[in-house]
Parts: sequence; structure tokens; C-alpha cells
Amino acid sequence: MSTDIEVAVEEWRTQGWTVVHDLVPTEEIDAAVEELWGHFPHPSDYHSGDPKAIAHFETASTDERYQPSRQGSAHGLNEEDAVGSEFRLRQFLGHVLFPYDSHLLNRLQIHPRVVDFAQRAMGSEDIRLYQARIWGKYTGVTDYEQPFHQDRNHTIVPDRIEPGWWNMLGFLYLSDVEDGVGPTEILSVGDSPPGAQPQSAAGRRGSYLVYRTDVWHRGVNLTREGGSRFLMNIAFKHAHQEWIGFDSFQQNANRGPWSKFAASCTPEELALFGAPKPGHPFWTSELVDALEDRYHGIDSAPWREALK
Repeated sequence: MSTDIEVAVEEWRTQGWTVVHDLVPTEEIDAAVEELWGHFPHPSDYHSGDPKAIAHFETASTDERYQPSRQGSAHGLNEEDAVGSEFRLRQFLGHVLFPYDSHLLNRLQIHPRVVDFAQRAMGSEDIRLYQARIWGKYTGVTDYEQPFHQDRNHTIVPDRIEPGWWNMLGFLYLSDVEDGVGPTEILSVGDSPPGAQPQSAAGRRGSYLVYRTDVWHRGVNLTREGGSRFLMNIAFKHAHQEWIGFDSFQQNANRGPWSKFAASCTPEELALFGAPKPGHPFWTSELVDALEDRYHGIDSAPWREALK
């Protein structure tokens, strides 16, 4: 675990995971988190027992596909009375999917320091963002203790565990993730449960936990009184890896938050979502006109220059 980018890159490649400490400046995280409370109840409100705050978390703060009434045995999840380390229905409350109502949170999703780290570690500039969401947890919602697992639900084929084929899964910490508020427990490549000694992926807000799909890890319970934990899922794959995926962005591409976000993006940033870059044969003068019409205020100069 390191604050040195090159050291962190090597750790991810060799041990399968690392925490890149303080990757995003704290002041940028704090500014975005001020707008987080439009999606989640403030921890003080939730832990006060305010019925409106609790109801908000279980409905508005949770995408409908993660609400307990829509999950259950078909997803391999257990009821709340299950004992021990288990996947429980209520562990997955608090998933808010990108794009968010907050422009600052949307911009944080593709923060240049996060993207730069992913490109360095993966060894390519041609990568795609494929998982984008915020996940909030509060002490007492459920027992968050999970069994060790690998994230095999990101691909429809077996993983090719070689340089050039790895995808990067990650959590950008929006709050300080320390003992008592659920830092992920994780094993290095080559270790597997049971018997191996896990490490705690604790870190300050602005830190980025990254790991590979061949790494065993698990969520742990929140035990601190009045505790909470907020993070942003940011996962990348190589552009050619069509078999890897998780979140679909096109379904929200006609929403206001997306339009404002897209208008603020460079061609390289839109390419993270699969948009063709300037110079691609897709583009014509008429399509660049349509791009300007769809995303008011976008800097279309790179696309126009490439047509000359």
C-alpha cells in the first residue's frame, strides 16, 4: 500500500491489489461529499432514528434492483437471520448508480488521477469505465460480514490472469475507511481462504483500493456506534474486452445529469464510456453538429479539427 504511484502500480501487478493512499486530494473529495447528502441521509440523521431518513436510505438511496423485495434466493442471498459470514439481502442497500444528481460527484467518477493510475497499471490508454456507482453503509443496517469471494460476476468467461488482460476493480473512498467502519479484508495473489491471513484495506478519504478478479476479499461488519462508510465503485477494462461488464450507461444518456456531465468532458473522457474519438470514421460534420445540439456547451473543436 503506497502513496507512490509507480510503487502502487507494481503492487497491483504483483500482489493483485493495493490501496493508493491520498490519490485524490482531500479538498476535492470533501467538496463533492457536500452534495452526497442529496442521495443519502446524513449519518447524524440516519442514526437519530428519523423515520424519513431511514426510509430515504431504503428507497431513494438504493437502486430498485438492490432493494430486498427484488432480490432473494434467485441471487444466492440469505435472510437477515442467517448466522456467520453470509451474503445478506440488506448488505446491498445503498447503491446509487451513475450519473448522479451532483455534477461534482459525476466529475469525481472520472477524476484524472484515478484514470491516469488505471492506465499506468493496466499498461494502456485505451480503457473503458464499466462500473460506476456510490455505495453507502451505516452501522446497524445489517450484519455486513461476508465470506471471502472473488468477483466473478464481472465477466461471462473465465478470467485470463496475465498482463494485458487484467481488468481493474476499485473503490474510491469518499469517507475515512478505518477499523470499525468496514474496511475490506483482502488476500494477496496466491493466498486463498481458509487459513491465509487477510490484510485490512483501510485508508483515508481520497484513497483508491484497487484489486484484480483473481484476488479473494470480503466485506466486514460496521461496528462503530453511529458509524458510516461511503465509497465510489470505479472499475476499468481494456477497450477490447467486450465480455466484461457491469453497469450500462446508455440507458441514462438522455437524462439531464448525464447531458451536463457529457458537455464538460474531453474526447478522451467520453471515450472512457465508449464514445468514438475524433478522427474515427463514425464522425461527419453533421454528426458533430448533432453532438453540439445534444450536449450544449461541449467543446467540439477536437472533432471538427479531425475532419479537416
